[in-house]
Amino acid sequence: MTIHTFEAIHNFRDCGGYPATDGRTMRRGLLFRSAHYPQATETDLAAMRALGLSTIVDLRRPQEREFHPSPRWSGFDVQVVTHPGRDGMVLPPHLAAFERAGESAQEARAAMTQIYRDMPLDPMFVDLMREYFAALAESGGAVLVHCAAGKDRTGVAVALTHHVLGVSEADMMANYLATNESVEARYADTGPMRQFLAREGRAVSDDAIRTILGVEEPYLRAAFGTMDAEYGSRDGYLEDAVGVTPTQRAAIVARLTEQGL
Repeated sequence: MTIHTFEAIHNFRDCGGYPATDGRTMRRGLLFRSAHYPQATETDLAAMRALGLSTIVDLRRPQEREFHPSPRWSGFDVQVVTHPGRDGMVLPPHLAAFERAGESAQEARAAMTQIYRDMPLDPMFVDLMREYFAALAESGGAVLVHCAAGKDRTGVAVALTHHVLGVSEADMMANYLATNESVEARYADTGPMRQFLAREGRAVSDDAIRTILGVEEPYLRAAFGTMDAEYGSRDGYLEDAVGVTPTQRAAIVARLTEQGL
């Protein structure tokens, strides 16, 4: 896993470098993940351009994209996958959790776990996963997948990708939990978020804020649990809900992996 440093793009990293199926290795430089980047500087955009992106998969809802539009570099010619929206939540998961959470970390953790439990059955998420895996199979260059914080929706998408490629559970979880290194550093001072929530009429403790702004293994396990319960397995979810075909799956493995070093 390679961490990239930007001036105003957070939680950005290369998802490759892990051992994969049949003695292969996940290639670096073909799948990136991040938070949204409405404040990206010209230097940031130049660095993004140099990554050779052919597709950006934006998992955010229409209102999120409207409030926090993504800047583009000069000559931008990257395919951008978005969704026109469906009825339901309009907030990103971590902000929706603040609406459900009480003042304690335990209540916040329960709210986040429920959001992950519901996520695999959200029709918009399913639609976007279909487009995302199609992009992984067909894109001619690198793919960037992001949401708002780059940790929840993006975390599930990348974990499923690692599953398809045969990346170990330990490495999959390490990539997922690496969000905490970025998020905890960025939000070490919980004061601004606490002030914002107070204006919204919600009293939330510092522990609850840190719990929601980070990720924990049981969150991702809750999403996998829904897939197992409803479709028998992650593979069943990918095939029957998302619609990933055997041909697409083979193409994703061929494109994103190489013979191990």
